[in-house]
Amino acid sequence: MTALALRFLYIGLFSVGGGLSAVSLIQAEMVDRLGWLTAETLVDLMAVAEMTPGPLAVNAASFVGMRLRGLPGAVTATCACILPGCVIAFLMSRANDRLGKSRRWRRMLEVLRAAVTGVILSGALVIGRNALGSGEVVLLSAGCFGAGLALYRRLKPSPMGFMVV
Repeated sequence: MTALALRFLYIGLFSVGGGLSAVSLIQAEMVDRLGWLTAETLVDLMAVAEMTPGPLAVNAASFVGMRLRGLPGAVTATCACILPGCVIAFLMSRANDRLGKSRRWRRMLEVLRAAVTGVILSGALVIGRNALGSGEVVLLSAGCFGAGLALYRRLKPSPMGFMVV
């Protein structure tokens, strides 16, 4: 249980920018380093995590924790994942109150935005690489995507109704 908490503390601490930035960290830790998930399971996990309410990294933590240690694992992984974000948000809020007008502070936030963009792009590339594993799957996925997009554009249904179907 300690290893699970430490891994998701790490993911929560370094997944700056949101869920997609966490994907590459989850891949590196859960698939490559520890073997707790396969690449295919990670893609399935990301699909389910994106469709359920809440942040992707938190949903992933809940899923992995439940899979490995049941309900106590899900609670532990989820709490470990959100703790760094809560602490960082509190500290950034306090710093912004004091340094909001400082040129250096604003410049640091601009640099941070650029770094976050790179991390999110890395996560998108991990998902793409894992999802496009075999040629048959790629063709089937592309066909489903194209048909779904065409149908959505033509019928213009409500997004919620379309996801249910």
